[in-house]
Amino acid sequence: MSILKNKSVLSTVSPFAFRCLLTSGHQGRIIPVDGTWYMPNVPKNGKTQFLTEERLENAAFFDLDKIALPGSKYPHMLPTYSGFKEAMEQLKLTRDDKIVVYDKQGIFSGPRVAWTFALFGHPKVYLLDTYKVYKDGFDYPIETNVVESISTPLNTEAEAYDMVSEAQFNDNYAQNVIEYEELLSLVESGELEKEYITFDARSADRFSGAAPEPRPGLSSGHVPSAKSLPFNKLLQPDGTYKLKEELIELFLNDYGLDLVTPDLNGKKGIIVMCGTGVTAVIIRFAIEGVIGADVPIRVYDGSWTEWAQRAPSEYIVKDA
Repeated sequence: MSILKNKSVLSTVSPFAFRCLLTSGHQGRIIPVDGTWYMPNVPKNGKTQFLTEERLENAAFFDLDKIALPGSKYPHMLPTYSGFKEAMEQLKLTRDDKIVVYDKQGIFSGPRVAWTFALFGHPKVYLLDTYKVYKDGFDYPIETNVVESISTPLNTEAEAYDMVSEAQFNDNYAQNVIEYEELLSLVESGELEKEYITFDARSADRFSGAAPEPRPGLSSGHVPSAKSLPFNKLLQPDGTYKLKEELIELFLNDYGLDLVTPDLNGKKGIIVMCGTGVTAVIIRFAIEGVIGADVPIRVYDGSWTEWAQRAPSEYIVKDA
């Protein structure tokens, strides 16, 4: 399943390649988008950092907790069609912009933000791999002045963000996102284990039930037949993605999954999840954006935070 019938460009870009893109004289705007988001147990705030500390030149800030489904009891669920359009217009972004998403933590929330752009049909989206390497490894410019707006300071003549049709988005959503009710049905029927490969990006101890969840009162554990794939297994010591060849070897050796000639061992597709649907996309991005495998991947948006609160107790598996 592709991002769209006219598939969006969704790939990583190195700091050097990003600078080349900025200085290439290519027509059109190149807009960095800060997608920094911290876990609730981390005393930092991405928006505050953007406004008062540092950012890439001409950047906008994508607030995962605000550009989300209003009124949901689960954190930063995907926004509505109209909600995404409104947010893009507030950030002064246009569909013609080349979007380069970055994350001050390295590879953490950035993939989720980049994937959200692609999910809503933005044609050209890149993930900077990574901001830390960009900042620490090169003498590239970083803005450190205080700003008052999370919108890009660049002017645009466009008054509205040009969305794909709502029907096209709905089709794309159905292909790339799985909701609780469908996942529960797959578990109850046994089809999840027979027909899908499910990866969980949380730590191994949270997956097994040995460690608590960071959200008070939420049980740890995992969905039946899911496989533990902590997202940091996909990253190098400096926080960048492992090389394509290394990732291919990891999936083959650790999970028996050949992504070079992917028939998914006869399975229908891959489902990725995590705590709240953020780091799950690190796995998706590794498979799709780094390895370049064209296989069906769906993100469980509510992820473990929703599952642990809604699923019957027999479907909350603990190994510890």
